[in-house]
Amino acid sequence: MSLGSSENEDDEVIASINTTPLVDVMLVLLIIFLITIPVVTQSIALSLPQES
Repeated sequence: MSLGSSENEDDEVIASINTTPLVDVMLVLLIIFLITIPVVTQSIALSLPQES
């Protein structure tokens, strides 16, 4: 099969989604959340109930 071998193939649209940027963004977001979660959880003061 060569490119443009028939007129029907000219109308065919090849759609593909490049997922590499999506994976990069998700990894960066994961790293940001892993860094910020301990900071946020340590700064919240909670009054926990006592054992009875």
